[in-house]
Amino acid sequence: MGLTDYLAIYGAVLSSAVAGWNYLRTRSNVRVKLVVAVETVDGTTKGGVGISIQNPSAQTAHITNVSFLYPYTAPTLSDYVQHMIQFRQFPTRLGWCNSDLALHGIEDGCPISIESGKSHWIFVNEDTIDALLKKAKSRRLKAVVQDALWRNKYSSVFECSARPKDMT
Repeated sequence: MGLTDYLAIYGAVLSSAVAGWNYLRTRSNVRVKLVVAVETVDGTTKGGVGISIQNPSAQTAHITNVSFLYPYTAPTLSDYVQHMIQFRQFPTRLGWCNSDLALHGIEDGCPISIESGKSHWIFVNEDTIDALLKKAKSRRLKAVVQDALWRNKYSSVFECSARPKDMT
């Protein structure tokens, strides 16, 4: 192999890397995090869960919907196999129920456009979380954010501890 061949390989690798880098920079991306939160609402301090939607990308993110996911049933092995045959992918959220925040009277501010480097905050009080997880299989919770192109971004699993009996 001569010098020309090495230069051709170098050029192909470099142009592929630059194309991939440009693709990743131009695509909007959001991060969704659930955290324990305390806020003062109408003069009273309430505990609950905060949903933080962050936009670290260089593009504006257009968010249309925010929902909660919680485990409702325990899927069986046949449910997994049936899902893999039907959709040709391994299910990661089989048995989880989707519940829109608007069903619980929570103002999420959607639709919203989040500028680059900015974030959006939604507070959900503890009473709403308890009512949501009353029929759930466990007290685990996820948040899902949907953008204008129907792409979903999920938070990590958040473990909601049960309130002590004397506080209810």
